[in-house]
Formats: sequence, structure tokens, C-alpha cells
Amino acid sequence: MISDNINKIKAEIPSNVTLVAVTKYHSIEDTKAVLDAGVRDLGESKVQDFLKKFEEFGNEPRWHFIGHLQKNKVKYLIGKTFLIHSVDSLELLEVIEKESRKQEMVTSVLLQLNLAREDSKSGILIEDLEEVLKAIPKYKYVKVKGLMAIGPLTQNNEEIRNIFVELQRIYDKIKEKFLDDVIQMTYLSMGMTDDYTIAIEEGSNMIRIGRKIFSS
Repeated sequence: MISDNINKIKAEIPSNVTLVAVTKYHSIEDTKAVLDAGVRDLGESKVQDFLKKFEEFGNEPRWHFIGHLQKNKVKYLIGKTFLIHSVDSLELLEVIEKESRKQEMVTSVLLQLNLAREDSKSGILIEDLEEVLKAIPKYKYVKVKGLMAIGPLTQNNEEIRNIFVELQRIYDKIKEKFLDDVIQMTYLSMGMTDDYTIAIEEGSNMIRIGRKIFSS
């Protein structure tokens, strides 16, 4: 079932789009089935659950931390993740820099934006983004690899599309204005089970799929 679902998703997404299989809340056995189906990018959202799976699989997968990250848990992720998607504040960036320096590791992150301004979601607000971007070049142990956003909680596809269009516009603008060896707009992580086709149409090159992989 898992393998069939993954093959169907892979068949309908462009080759330049990275599929991150969201294995959070799923067992070691199910996670292994995802790896066996050829997906190497796995997404987790709870540090404790991630560490259990890291103990089992080590660096075989490329681990993506996609959940809200508490500052006191940052140290457990350093050196273990391919990307931390959910950097939602300058304060969190500072902690990632500090903990990465301690371990002499460079940590790659995405900035999470809250373009829909939903209280239920974390993320940097658009009016605070430039302050964050201007602070980043001083970091030596953090590299910003792109942006992430979660689509708005709505059945209105146009509202969803508008958010993704806006994120793509911001992504392109950062490329033009801020690009250097610390800020590298490589990944535009947007789109989940219910909206990934819209996200890809609007420029996403990294989608985070959970339910569609594991549903029967």
C-alpha cells in the first residue's frame, strides 16, 4: 500500500520536485516501508519521536524537521538534520547558530513564513522578514536554504493559490536582493496532501506529504 501510494505520487510530480514523506506519528515499520519504496527524504515534527527514528535509521534518510521547534530542543537536532523547515523567528535562528557553533556543525534551515496570518500557525510575518534577512549574514554556522509555508486552512483553492503565489514572489525577491553564501534560495517548501498540486503549479520544488502516503 505505502509503496503503491508513493509510486502514484512520484508519477504525477515533476522530477525537480523533492518528495518529503511525513513519517511523524508513524511506526518504525511504516517508516522503513517508505525507505524501501525509494523515498530518502523523511519529515518529523516532534524531537523525541525524531530521535527514536534517528537511533533506528541513522543518516540513511535525509531528515527534515518540519514541526514547531522549541529553542531548548535545538541542540538535539544539530548534526542530524538535512533541513530544519520551521525557523519562525530571529530568536530561534540565534539559538541554532549558538548550538551549531558549539558542535562545530553547519545547520541548513528554511524560514517559515505565516503569510495567511493564522493564529494557529507559527511563522515569520511579512513585516518582520527584512529584519531577519538583514541579521542572517553575520551567522557562521547557519545557512538559509529557502522558504517554507503551510497553506491556509480553507477549502477555497484560490485563497490557497494566492498564498503560494505570494511565497514564490517573496522567494524570487530574496534571490535578487539578498543572495550570498549564507542566504541561498534553493528550496521552496510548500504543499501538503490537500494542496500540493496547486503548490507545484505555483513554483514549489519541495512538497511534504503524509496522509496520502499512508492512507489505504
